[in-house]
Amino acid sequence: MIAILPAPWGDVLTIAGTVVVALVLFGLTVAAHEFGHFWAARKAGLVVERFAIGFGPKIYGKVIHGVEWQVNLLPLGGFVQLPQMSPAEGLEGKAAEEHKDLPPASPGAKIFTALAGPVASLALGVACAFGVWILGVPTNMTYRTTTIGWVEADSPAARAGILPGDKILAIDGQRPERWAGRPGAVVESILLGINRDILLELDRDGHEVVTVRIVPEPDKALEGLRRLGFETYPSQAALVDKVIEGGPAARAGIHPGDRLVSVDGQKIWNPAAVKAAVESGHDRLEFVVEDAEGHRRTVSLRPEQAINRKDRMIGVVWKPSDMQITRPTPQEQVGSAAGLVFRTLRALVSPASHVGVQHLSGPLGIFERLVSLLQTDPRLVLYFSVILNVNLAVLNLLPIPVLDGGHILFSLVEAVRRRQLRAKTVERIQTAFVILLAGFFLLVTYHDSLRIKRRMDKPAESTEMPVFRSAPEKK
Repeated sequence: MIAILPAPWGDVLTIAGTVVVALVLFGLTVAAHEFGHFWAARKAGLVVERFAIGFGPKIYGKVIHGVEWQVNLLPLGGFVQLPQMSPAEGLEGKAAEEHKDLPPASPGAKIFTALAGPVASLALGVACAFGVWILGVPTNMTYRTTTIGWVEADSPAARAGILPGDKILAIDGQRPERWAGRPGAVVESILLGINRDILLELDRDGHEVVTVRIVPEPDKALEGLRRLGFETYPSQAALVDKVIEGGPAARAGIHPGDRLVSVDGQKIWNPAAVKAAVESGHDRLEFVVEDAEGHRRTVSLRPEQAINRKDRMIGVVWKPSDMQITRPTPQEQVGSAAGLVFRTLRALVSPASHVGVQHLSGPLGIFERLVSLLQTDPRLVLYFSVILNVNLAVLNLLPIPVLDGGHILFSLVEAVRRRQLRAKTVERIQTAFVILLAGFFLLVTYHDSLRIKRRMDKPAESTEMPVFRSAPEKK
């Protein structure tokens, strides 16, 4: 006999299962990177003392063939403890007494071992990319445009004279290929720009090229990232999915499947234009409506306030964005992920950019993202894993002590000098950067927690359909 759990307990188990799966996926990403170090160290003849996932107090540990395999409390990454490499006792703990007097590894062995971690991460990213290529990934097809659908009132773009329907030809001299989701897309080019102002080249009505230079303003909703005022409004048809019974649109004869072409003589490039027209306070609105066969008619209606709503509306539900399964090539996915990392790093160090450390995500943000994607579509997790592993590979190659790139840098210096660096000097540098790294993790985790809290505190949109008063009977 199979027992069916009540809905609340079923939801709890579903959420708990999703969290566990997300933890496993995050752990596998870390494990793959660290296994690269482990394999290379063994190949190079180095002593491996410990293979750990996470930092801090040990939760589980088992010694196999002289190596302690352990899981630690804080899931912030992992490490392979190699006594012959540069010391990092602040993160990894002290080496065992019998390994204190081991001969140092050669620079070549250290470089080979340090490089193997990023290579393993990249290999896992490529494997995930092939999985996405085979299985496909849900893609918002609305983002395949570069045409502006709406411009917010009193925004930098509106003050510069940018209009709905303008097609973006270039941003700071670079041609965007789509609206969002790529390093050179419209949204990313604005958010990750490194100049004080943004130069836009626009195609207006197909016969005029307009050049506009705009100074962006910080967007409070995006923690101070730059904003022009059209980023969330790509060109999108105002297709009616549902018509609310008893509402103005229903009484005016608008039907599901109709497309609203214009309002009060202005072409509609995005459903936001309808919302703005309603909020303008006009007593009546005149729409040109096109049915599924392409026949057009003019409809006049009066926006009304529903009984269970505060704002006036016309009483339609828009058709959601067109989602299709696409299969981007592995080269496209890996190249896009790497390009996004490099553009973010460039923006991070640029004085004119609005990008700061507070905009980066650490393990908490990554984990929360994995949970969200698992609840949406598991294929999105595979796609995100490409980005995550490429990020891990590239960032670990930065020449910063404690990171793999730092080990490679120390080893190159040793190779050039033809002698070992002083152990005390290396230890002090490593300790200083361990403290900095710990501070960095605390900072990004703090901002991750603030973002999660804001999302949790945000009032949920009502799923209740608007209810309109009955239309007065004609006498």
